[in-house]
Amino acid sequence: MTSLPPCETLDISAVGKFFQNTTNSYKYLLFLSLLKIINSRKFEVSCPIEFRELTIEMLVNAWYPYAYYKLSLGSQDTIGEQLEAIGLGRSRLSATLPKINPTEIRKTIATKALEEQIKTLMRFVPYRLIRPFFESELREKKDVKINPLIVELAQAEFESRKPLYWIDTDGKAIFVHPEWANYINLHYNTLKNWTFWEWVDYMQRRNPKISDVGSKLLPPQTE
Repeated sequence: MTSLPPCETLDISAVGKFFQNTTNSYKYLLFLSLLKIINSRKFEVSCPIEFRELTIEMLVNAWYPYAYYKLSLGSQDTIGEQLEAIGLGRSRLSATLPKINPTEIRKTIATKALEEQIKTLMRFVPYRLIRPFFESELREKKDVKINPLIVELAQAEFESRKPLYWIDTDGKAIFVHPEWANYINLHYNTLKNWTFWEWVDYMQRRNPKISDVGSKLLPPQTE
């Protein structure tokens, strides 16, 4: 596994725990999507990143391994169902679909309403991804209390604890910490590669009979 570059002012160890005890693909897809969005914004994070934008990017990242290679994303994972629901599932691999190109897939997904996809995919993962920043406060807390506590803690300690982001109380957007945006800018390729290979490891375990899973996670025509 790639070691994450150190930083004296940020809790890098919390990021290293992002993918512990994962039961589905959501955390991998969310963090890959977040990195992509921050990069596309040239690491300017003064504006919020809406749940809808994160959901679109997650669906883009999931489409190729799910629809094209028919890989399993996990027994508890529903992202394939969400792709099927918007007409971009395995049954629709035909000339009517965009070619295997992330830009075209993204444009197609962005035309959909996506209310159900946002509700399902954003229900837990934006909260649970940053849970490692607040391990001591959340230890032994009932599951139903975790999300609101993470919202409260991330907002209250945004400048002191410096979590990766805080989540608005309406549950519609995240606000990335500018110091994390700078760290991502400095180490973008390292973070992207580390996350990708963590995802490869997860997907290989979910698809043990499939060889070279890593080559089946990204479309051949990348942006």
